[in-house]
Amino acid sequence: RQLVWFGWPPVVESPAASRSPQRAYDRGMETARIAPAGARRFWPQCSKRYVAVVVALAMLPAVTAEEEIKVTATARAVSVMLLGSIGFQMLLFYLVNWPDRDIQRYSWGVISQTISIFCAVLLFQGFNGVIEEYIIKDGGPLWEVTVDMAQLVFWLTAMQTVLALTSGALQELFSDVKPEMEKVELNVKSWSVLFSHTTGFAAINAWGSLQQNLFAETPFTTLFPIVIGWFGLILMYSGFDNIREHIALADDGEKDEYEKMWDEETEDAEHDVAGLSLSFLTVQSIRFYLCGVLPNQEGGEKWEILSQHKSSEVIALLGSGFGFFLFSFVPLMIESRFHHQLHSLPHSLQEKLKRVIEILNNFCTFGNAWCFFFGMKWFLASVDYIEEDALLNVVLALLLSFIAFLFIFVLDKALDNHIFGHDEHIAHTAAEKLITALGILIGFSWEQSFDSAVGVVAVGFEDTCPPLFTKLAMSVLLVIIVFPAWRLYILKTERGLSDESVEEIVLKMATGQHHEMFMNREVDEHALDLAHLRLKHHRRAFLGTPAAAPTEGLRHLQVTMSGIKEVDSNANPVSKSKRSTGVSELAQSLLA
Repeated sequence: RQLVWFGWPPVVESPAASRSPQRAYDRGMETARIAPAGARRFWPQCSKRYVAVVVALAMLPAVTAEEEIKVTATARAVSVMLLGSIGFQMLLFYLVNWPDRDIQRYSWGVISQTISIFCAVLLFQGFNGVIEEYIIKDGGPLWEVTVDMAQLVFWLTAMQTVLALTSGALQELFSDVKPEMEKVELNVKSWSVLFSHTTGFAAINAWGSLQQNLFAETPFTTLFPIVIGWFGLILMYSGFDNIREHIALADDGEKDEYEKMWDEETEDAEHDVAGLSLSFLTVQSIRFYLCGVLPNQEGGEKWEILSQHKSSEVIALLGSGFGFFLFSFVPLMIESRFHHQLHSLPHSLQEKLKRVIEILNNFCTFGNAWCFFFGMKWFLASVDYIEEDALLNVVLALLLSFIAFLFIFVLDKALDNHIFGHDEHIAHTAAEKLITALGILIGFSWEQSFDSAVGVVAVGFEDTCPPLFTKLAMSVLLVIIVFPAWRLYILKTERGLSDESVEEIVLKMATGQHHEMFMNREVDEHALDLAHLRLKHHRRAFLGTPAAAPTEGLRHLQVTMSGIKEVDSNANPVSKSKRSTGVSELAQSLLA
């Protein structure tokens, strides 16, 4: 437009010639040369070369727009990732700030489980890749099984050791001062979740190696590693349990609260390891039975097989997941129905039966998650638009995230309407297990996407560093960045919401309403003083202190320099007439 305004003559040439950047530069030089005097006076300090460069750059976007945009597989995957990530993050803001406290608690729980699964898989895959390349490679099937079993024992031992240190059970070896219990609970919970999931994937790798190398003939034979894995884990758990008991009783013959926490958190972690690994092997056998091809050790399939699954196979796999969901209630009902009979048994037998019930419950919960994950992956792979693994992983992660967070509202309605029964223990346990399953779905799907990205970056630096070590370094770096933030903020918030009592929830809501009333100019001081009295009443209920006298019948007095006088509550009719309905509701809720 500037060229036309100055009266510069247009240069007409063929489209092919105009696409050349060099020709655009030459045209700019020519334009500057023939510019009239008025234009040259407008830019007295600019040389012809600078004007040529500006004109050339202005013409380049038009040249690029004429060219056809080439859409590659990488471009599609990156575009979907960017657009979907923005929507996913905004969805999280809605959920964690939802007015319903239950929705907030479930949302934080799913986010916490997602990040822990993400960190665990990323960490294990980084170390396992190096071991496979430099230790297992060129070895036979038995050697691979032996090394993978050694990995499982290593991670189990590391889990026991880390939890012993973080729980304070071994604190007397380093200091006579006992750590603060609140900090210990947060520490041991964070490390317990991380190492239980990492060890769980090590168990998947170990028993999966056994399944792939020695029992891969038929779907029936692939079930044998599940039985072997069950008894193998129970045997190892018994050995570690005896070691914990010996250490806990070695000093004074009794278990203190820190040693009890170590034992309880370690047993919970062991239950997760067993449920996570054995359910994965079972779903592997189901998939083998449905499609006739056993997936690899990590559950992956070649694209030619993955994209050819029939709709009947997808429905059967999703139906199997629903079957796992229904069976997850069986251990809970057994525990509830035979509660008194279980407590009449010897203590040692009680503990063993409780552990078996807990492992079966985890087995069904995780089985539901695995079936739904691979069923949705089969479904998306059959869509014509998706033609490569990278895009499939991104779309799968976004879709499962949306479905999981939508299911939070379904779970909230189910609990409010007592769908899981009127037994609060069963309902709470069922909700907790479903949240864990949703976390596995989202965490594992996002890890698949990030694993592809980390692999691509590692290959890009193969000239300076072996890709496996680059991948390991990037995985450890991501965990170092993500884990502290998860532990300090996300897990702490989740635990705070989960451990809240009714009195604490009421006090927090009353405090928020009280703050809103204080910041609202239309609320008179009489209403503020009465609301403050009710807030102190909620605080006493939370702290368990005796309640004060009711606020009814109290006189509102004001202390001034000239003395004490009674305040008329109707002395400010203007502010009362201006008071909004929302403010009145806040006052009523605090004064109720």
